[in-house]
Amino acid sequence: MQALQTKSNIGEMFNIQEKENGEIAISARELYKALEVKKRFSAWAEINLKHFKENRDFTSVLTSTVVNNGAVRQLEDYALTLDVAKHVAMMSGTEKGFDFREYFIQVEKAWNSPEMIMQRALKIANNTINQLETKIERDKPKIVFADAVATTKTS
Repeated sequence: MQALQTKSNIGEMFNIQEKENGEIAISARELYKALEVKKRFSAWAEINLKHFKENRDFTSVLTSTVVNNGAVRQLEDYALTLDVAKHVAMMSGTEKGFDFREYFIQVEKAWNSPEMIMQRALKIANNTINQLETKIERDKPKIVFADAVATTKTS
């Protein structure tokens, strides 16, 4: 019998992504592989995601993989919210599923720590500043023209 993944290396199994809106996303395919499900991925995903709403609880994404002959193949995957990943892990009813749920809870606690919140807030603020500075540079010619028109004395 294969040994259960220890808590220290569970984190290496999941590539935790940050979505554009700042939420955490977990790959459904990675969770499926880690749970060692025997069903085909498409059947497993259909059963486990049927009670969730697309674009709220998960989003469809395409991933690329290299097959045996070296060709690249597109596969459908789903970016799950952390809540959905926890729910699906628990629905598996296995010891691994429980361990993964515990791991996801720890990820959520770390994600919501004051330090991480400040880090994300600073990142958002810096992005906003960069966007505004870019807009100012783009608008400089318009401002110069508007100032020239405003100071021109015509009758």
